Amino acid sequence: MFLIDQLILIGGVLILLGILSNMISSRLGVPVLVLFLFLGMLAGSEGIGGLEF
Repeated sequence: MFLIDQLILIGGVLILLGILSNMISSRLGVPVLVLFLFLGMLAGSEGIGGLEF
């Protein structure tokens, strides 16, 4: 049960970061794809998140 709770929390945080990155990218003029790639690298197996995709 604890693992499922963690997965839901991680998924919610990633969705929230995606929404925030979209808002930030529109203000800075940076393409959204660049920020999504950066978030994916942070969440991936070699990044801070350590998630295996």
